[in-house]
Order: sequence, then C-alpha cells, then structure tokens
Amino acid sequence: MRMPHPVTGTLTNIFANVRTDTNEILGTTSEQYGIVQNSELMDIARAAFDKEGLGGVNEKIIVTNGGRRVYAEFDFGQKTQTTQVGDIFGYRLRMKNSFDRTIRAAMELFFKRLACSNGMATLLKEFSMEKKHSKKITVDFVREAIEKAFSSGKDALKIYEVLGNQTISMEQGQNILTHLDLSEKLRESIELLWLNPRRDLDRARNLYNLYNAVTEHLTHQVEGDRYEYATKTSHAILAELYHAATNADALKGITCKLILPSATVIKPTEE
Repeated sequence: MRMPHPVTGTLTNIFANVRTDTNEILGTTSEQYGIVQNSELMDIARAAFDKEGLGGVNEKIIVTNGGRRVYAEFDFGQKTQTTQVGDIFGYRLRMKNSFDRTIRAAMELFFKRLACSNGMATLLKEFSMEKKHSKKITVDFVREAIEKAFSSGKDALKIYEVLGNQTISMEQGQNILTHLDLSEKLRESIELLWLNPRRDLDRARNLYNLYNAVTEHLTHQVEGDRYEYATKTSHAILAELYHAATNADALKGITCKLILPSATVIKPTEE
C-alpha cells in the first residue's frame, strides 16, 4: 500500500506492508526494495528441492513478531553425516524472510543431532537468496544456495570435533556456564543436563558435550515459546566455546576464565 505524506497527503514512494487479515502495518519499504511473499518463497524452495532430487523433506514453519518475520526449517532425513565425536547429524536448512526489513531472504545451514533431535548451530555465514533490491528469486537461484549449504557441511561439522577434543572437568563446565551470557534460570537448567547426562554418549567431559547440554535445553524447553532467542543463544554460545577451544589462553585451570569479548560473538537478545 502506497503511503501518503503525513502533512500534504500526497502519495509518496514509501510502501506499507500490510497484513490482510488485521490491516496491521508490518513494515515499510521503498518502491525499489523487493519484498518476497512467504508463500512464493516456500513454493520456490519446494520446487528447488524437487529439482535437486531431495525427497522426504520435513517442514516446520515459525512465524514471529506478529508476522513480521518467518522461518522455515527443512530437515533432510536422507542426508546424514557421522563425525569423530561419535554422533550422527542430519542436515537442516533454515529459510528466513521478513516484511519489516530486519532480516533478508536467505538460507542457512544447521544440523539436527539425531540422538536427541537437538538443533545445532554452525558458524557459517548465511547463503543469501536475494539479489540487492530485487524480488526476482528463481528456483535455480535457490538451488545454488542449497548446493552451497550442503557442500559446506563437512567443514561445518569439524567445529564440533574441535570442541570434542577440548577436555574439561565437571567443575570447569560449571564455571564456563557462569561466564556465558545466560540468565540464572537458563544457566541452572543447562547445568542440570551437564551434571546428569541423559545418554552415555554425552558422559565424556568436553566442550562438545557442554554445548550438547545447551542445545538440548534450548531445543526442547525454550524454542517453542522463544524461537528467535533460542537460536541466537545457541549460535552465540557455539561461537564462544569455539573461541575457547582454539585459543590457548581461553581455558586455564579450574578457574576457566572463558572469553574476552570478541567481534565474532553474537550476543543473544530477547525478541
């Protein structure tokens, strides 16, 4: 909907993105900015999966902030990868889009830990599906993003192996949690999983299993009500633990003075 000037009433080049069911304005854009409809993006993604021969795709759609942002998770049951940490991971692609310009249309690579259905973040950058100032997203354009994501999978999983090679004590794990940017309630819930692993596979004391405790709680107890907060927190903690595992001074003795602020760390915030 083209918006009028607040003083003169003449139509401007600013367009409002309006929900058709409530007439609520979700955001504004210029005429040159290409808004992509969620339904169109989903249809293109499904067509791209078909062209890639990716069958058995499970979909989950999450709408946040009154419809301003949408996320679609696609799990690929036939694409799995075993790593040196002893886990089998399924590939998950997350597509995102917004009507308030807070996020651009893009595809991201995640993983699903099959032992417990935990959603696992990566440190890869998103694979953009949108050319600047263009709404002409094609099936082949999305296919290219999908291929890039899958081809990066093995390298992305090496992050978990790096964490698995960093042995820590039970007490060090607790101290690390106190240094992370977590609320007291969230930290205590994760600590319970760290102290009492539910699977034998998780009993080894290392940074990878500490991250498993984080993702298990976020996936099963937080994500349902606070999806964006859960995914941002998972990504931020993965970045901090990886920083600790790859910097000699990050973990020293039982004090575990974990992390100094880093440009790579994304601090999670409530949406």
